[in-house]
Amino acid sequence: MDNWIEIARAGTFVDSQGRPQTFTDADLSAIASAYDPQKRDCPLVFGHPKTDAAPAFGWAQRVKATGGKLLAQFAQVPGEVKELVAKGHYRHVSMSLMPDRVTLRHVALLGAAQPAIDGLKAVELAQGEEAITVDFSTQGGNGMPDDDLQKKIGALEERVKSLESENATLKQQAQSHKDGKEKAEAEKTAAQEKADKAAADFAAYKGAVEAERREARVSALVAAGRITPAEKPGVLQFAAALAAQGGSIDFASPDGKTETISLEEKYLRDQESRPADERGDAMFSAPPAHSAQGTQTINPAELTAKL
Repeated sequence: MDNWIEIARAGTFVDSQGRPQTFTDADLSAIASAYDPQKRDCPLVFGHPKTDAAPAFGWAQRVKATGGKLLAQFAQVPGEVKELVAKGHYRHVSMSLMPDRVTLRHVALLGAAQPAIDGLKAVELAQGEEAITVDFSTQGGNGMPDDDLQKKIGALEERVKSLESENATLKQQAQSHKDGKEKAEAEKTAAQEKADKAAADFAAYKGAVEAERREARVSALVAAGRITPAEKPGVLQFAAALAAQGGSIDFASPDGKTETISLEEKYLRDQESRPADERGDAMFSAPPAHSAQGTQTINPAELTAKL
């Protein structure tokens, strides 16, 4: 029985150079139709090599598009590779295209890196002689925030709104008891305590939501090649420090309008405007780790003055 790898799906993703790439069902069908191993066969490799001199660990026999997904069937996969995958050393796959967006350059087995095209779960080796099978899941990768993450953030924001409404109601109830007598005073105290607790719970919950959104946004910067994995902790720390400090700044948007944004938002937008790493082709995987750069003590007050 034939076994297939799901190497892509329809949707919009961000490539290694930070450019949005949209693939429709028709685009996937075009890639499948254009594939001819007699003219240019697609190798299975480890990671995304910078040159074609890297060894191949299998070759795509056939490629097909079905159900909004692009699948490839591989042959000549060594037993050692199957064993590495079975032990969990390489849990994801990612495809690389030539600049024409139609010709497959290679399909990569990824280790710690997450593919830009989300929906992948751990690689599973079938029992067949010369094929491996990869299933897509509904979990997102570490690229730009995907639909599932956006839904999760949306649900958290709805919860925050609910808590804000409940908090406002409790404060009103506490205020209404101020002019009461002894019983009313006791009720007011209880209501105020409840309101204070709700306010504290809301602040903690809102902080968790903001931290999750910040993590997703900075992870997107890493996936887009605008910051290195080594820089990520420092960027997260500094953004959180700016958020805790508060304050705002007037920001001129490209359409000429001026809006007031937080210092944290200004800092993150500056990071998102940084140029991405130059790769030379459309590679759909997280950028490789760069060498760690020197760290420095972060002073939000000094940066605020510069902003």
